[in-house]
Amino acid sequence: MTQTNSNADRALALLNEQHELLEAVGRLCTAQSRLIDEDEAEDLLAVIEQRGLILEKAAALGNEIDRVAASIPPDDAAQPLIRRRRTAITELARAIAAADAADTKRLGSKRDELARALASMNTNRVATGAYAAPSKLSGPGFQDTNA
Repeated sequence: MTQTNSNADRALALLNEQHELLEAVGRLCTAQSRLIDEDEAEDLLAVIEQRGLILEKAAALGNEIDRVAASIPPDDAAQPLIRRRRTAITELARAIAAADAADTKRLGSKRDELARALASMNTNRVATGAYAAPSKLSGPGFQDTNA
């Protein structure tokens, strides 16, 4: 096996690994969307953290793929397969980005809805408090100083 073939094999193996990582992120996107719908904030944060770790690995692989692929001659027989796998990874990354954009929008709407609900609760509390009798007197209400 020549160095070029071993580099092509290495690039293809790295591309497969990166694709698998992004597929895992795609599965976590599905879980993320469900958790947003179910208002499961703690579980959602765990999924987002897990996704971040996987995406870091995928990005590191991308750097290594670029380095290895740069050493493969343009006329190498593996180049078409490498290009197809890179295209598949790019498409998967775009699908993940689109899902993230939709989730970000939904989270923003939920945040705005929660802010309105909290503001309404605070307004109601202030209004109710204005009509409530004081719970304790702080001192004498009237004092007869002529007696």
